[in-house]
Amino acid sequence: MLKHLELKIPPVVIFLLALIATWYVSDFGWLPLPYLLRPLGFVIFVAGGFIGIAGVIAFRQHKTTVNPHKIENASNLVSNGIFKYTRNPMYLGLVVGVIGSAFIFRDASGFVFAVLTCLYLQRFQIQPEERMMHQLFGEEFARYCKRVNRWLSVSAND
Repeated sequence: MLKHLELKIPPVVIFLLALIATWYVSDFGWLPLPYLLRPLGFVIFVAGGFIGIAGVIAFRQHKTTVNPHKIENASNLVSNGIFKYTRNPMYLGLVVGVIGSAFIFRDASGFVFAVLTCLYLQRFQIQPEERMMHQLFGEEFARYCKRVNRWLSVSAND
């Protein structure tokens, strides 16, 4: 039914919309967070950036595509570095960034937008990508999926 939305909106656009929504809703002051937590928000936001950048660097090192709309061009299955902890570090970084923005804008509504971002990415970005990865890398990708969670694994299993 909603398959036509798969891989249509660039993930960074979803991220920016979530940031804008968090900022906009924060003006209403419905779910205020203490000002003292604002510095924590900057730390979390930057951490999200580092997580995402680590994924991009790993893709570049393995000479495979970073473009989320050209999954079929993936030339290598990357499973080391940050990919030992998450199958989707770029998307995880975006969601972490939205969580950080909740503290920066001092409004807990950002947590709602983080969940919505996560759900959108899961359904319309990650699931279609995983179907393509199964086609491209077969059993190797299936084994990787058993070792590493979609969003975050507690330990790096080898």
